[in-house]
This record gives sequence, structure tokens and C-alpha cells, in this order.
Amino acid sequence: MLWFSKVTSLLNQSQSTETQVYQFLDHVTLAHHKFARLWQIYLKSGANCPEFDDTLAELQQIESSADQLRREIDTRLYARTLIPDLRSDVALLIELTDKLMNQQETIGVHLKVEQPTIPAQVNDDLNDLLRLVGETLDHTVLCAKSFLTDLQRVQEYHQKVILFESDANKVCIRAKMTLFDTDLPLTNKVQLRYFFDRIDDVANIAEDISDRVSVFTLKRMQ
Repeated sequence: MLWFSKVTSLLNQSQSTETQVYQFLDHVTLAHHKFARLWQIYLKSGANCPEFDDTLAELQQIESSADQLRREIDTRLYARTLIPDLRSDVALLIELTDKLMNQQETIGVHLKVEQPTIPAQVNDDLNDLLRLVGETLDHTVLCAKSFLTDLQRVQEYHQKVILFESDANKVCIRAKMTLFDTDLPLTNKVQLRYFFDRIDDVANIAEDISDRVSVFTLKRMQ
């Protein structure tokens, strides 16, 4: 019960920080929604349309808002939080999670700039990959929130993150195999492979975060 009394004490002393951490984690879900929508628009209409530009701008705004929240959370953690070890873990969690949104924004910008040719044969695999990455992110967010509120659920969500990340990796490999079986010129295949790998990297980063949260949790449950 000592751990739960510590968490309750921390959150009671810094309710505004708790709210901001949850808002920050919710930005991960918002960012992936825009990221997946960006690809849907691209497959249907390409990158040279107002809807694509608007969605990319929304994704960038979410990432910018998350950056601002991250800076405010860092300030509040070190100015007001009284438990140094938990404070450090939460700060690291926020730092690592920010990389998820940075990666998606970067991919979105590269998609606008490079506008790769996507053969119809890989559309289904691409959509499956985006869905599985989304599942990985959603369960990573649940894992992170549970670290602050319900340690007993952390390992449950952590295991689901591992499974979804593994499935995403398999779909990414399948998509690349399908891609390289098409008649697309080799340079175009290599270019599109970059995008598949970078999307899959989002799930890899999420799994790394979940792994770290699992370690944070085990450290405090001993």
C-alpha cells in the first residue's frame, strides 16, 4: 500500500500536473488519428489537395501543442513535485512519448515533399500497418496512464503492446515483400520502403516506452 499512498500524495499535491500529463498522453491518440487520416487522403487524392494540407497542419499543431505541454510539465514536475524518483520517471516518460508525435509529423512532412508512388497491391497492407500501429499506440497510452493510477494494469497493457508491435512488424515485412514483387522501378520501391519502415518505427518507439514503463512499475512493486 506504500506505493499507492505515494502516488495519491503526489497527485494530490499537483493536480494541475496530473491533468497536463493526461492531456499530453491524449495528444498521442489525436496525433495518430490525423496521421492515419493523412495516409487515407493521400491514397485517395494525393498530397496536392486542400484536405491533405489541412490535415498535415492539424497534425503539426497537435505536435506543437504537445511540445508546449511537455515544457510546462517539466517545469511543474521539478518545481512542485516532492518525490524525486517518481518525478524523474514521469519526466522521462513524457520525453520518450514526445518522440512518437515527432516521428509522425516528420513522416507527414516527407510524404508531402516526396509524394511516393504507391501501387494498389500494397494498399491493404499499408492500412493494416497503420491500424496496428494505432493499436500499439493506444495500449501504450493506457500503459502509461496506468503507471500513474493503477499499477496492476500496467503489465496487462504492456503485453498487448508487445503483441500489436509484433503484428505491425510482420505486416511491414509483408508489405515490403509485396512492394518488391511489383513492376515499380527500383528507386520508387526503395523510396516507399523508407515510409513503411518509418511507420513501423512508430510502433517500435511505442514498445520501447511500454518496456520502460514496465521497468518503472516493477521497480516500485518490489
